[in-house]
Order: sequence, then structure tokens, then C-alpha cells
Amino acid sequence: MDQKYVVDKDLEAGTLTLKEMAETDVGKFSVLHQESFPLEVVEAALPGGADALIAMFRNHDFFPPAFSANTLAEGILSMFGADEKTTVKIAFCDNDALESAQEEPQEALVTDEKELVEIDKLLDDTDETHPPEVEP
Repeated sequence: MDQKYVVDKDLEAGTLTLKEMAETDVGKFSVLHQESFPLEVVEAALPGGADALIAMFRNHDFFPPAFSANTLAEGILSMFGADEKTTVKIAFCDNDALESAQEEPQEALVTDEKELVEIDKLLDDTDETHPPEVEP
């Protein structure tokens, strides 16, 4: 799914607004979430870099995955650099994030012979209980 983030810095209102948008039809985007932060709060987080910005904007209602959050934080950082911008648009496809994540190989479930013996004991068919006797 194609997604966009639009980040607007409004100097008059003293806010930074984040809009999360998703493609609902070919070429048509709808706003999924919008949130504004006071510029003072954003500027206080800037010296901490991307991690501090992510901690600032992530909350119960807005919690983008790591790939999106890092991209968004880098976009916000670019707005306050030497080339100050008032608007940044960040577009990406979720498939890009999924393809870039490398799957780690699974480790063996049983790591040594002792564990294997313990598991075999659990699977033993011998049952010490006897079925109840039925009277004729």
C-alpha cells in the first residue's frame, strides 16, 4: 500500500503538523491521522536526533512502525537544518519496508541431547492410570 506523510511547519501558529495518508484508490489518498505538536517541543527534541523525535511523536494514537518512524524523523530533521522548509512530503510503499526487512534464520528447537530425552519422556505412551471398572 502506498503511504504519504505530510509534515507542515506553521510559524504563525507555532505548530508542526503530521498527516498520515494512505492510498485508498489509484492516485487517491485519504488522511488516516493528523496530529499537531508545539514547535517548542519539536525544537527541544532536535538535539537528540531521530530517536528523540520518534519518542516525541509516537503515542497511543500515532505509532508508525520503525521504518516509517525513522523516515519521518529524518524528514523533520531536514526541515530544521540549513535549508529550512515549511513542508515536507514523504511517500513510500509498505512493500519496500517488508522487502528490506531480512528474515533471521530460525534456530533449532532442540539444542542438545538432554532436551531431546526430556521431550521423549513427555511423549511416553505408558500410562499408569487404569480405566474405571464397569459393573455388569
